[in-house]
Amino acid sequence: MTYTLTVLYPHETDANYNIDYYVSNHMSLVERHWKKYGVQSWSVNRFNPAVDGTRPRYTFGCIIVWESEESVQRAFNGPESAAVLEDIPKFSNKQPTFLFGESVAMA
Repeated sequence: MTYTLTVLYPHETDANYNIDYYVSNHMSLVERHWKKYGVQSWSVNRFNPAVDGTRPRYTFGCIIVWESEESVQRAFNGPESAAVLEDIPKFSNKQPTFLFGESVAMA
């Protein structure tokens, strides 16, 4: 069973994001440093208002699919983790929310 890391960036009035940098640079950094630990795939999503026009809680986020929970732990404890996390201020003035979870069903 795969394991996912969901990273969400809050939709706040003072938030300043560079999503182009995130997709072009940060995610390639993630893949370059953490693929050896078990990153299988990733996707980035920009969130739109709900059908009723309600503002989304988050502006954008990503889902990273890993081999296992242990592979995530190895990556975050590895020496490359600092480079990945220190890159955040280059595209965001907000700290993300990290959600870790086991996939229970996939189609």
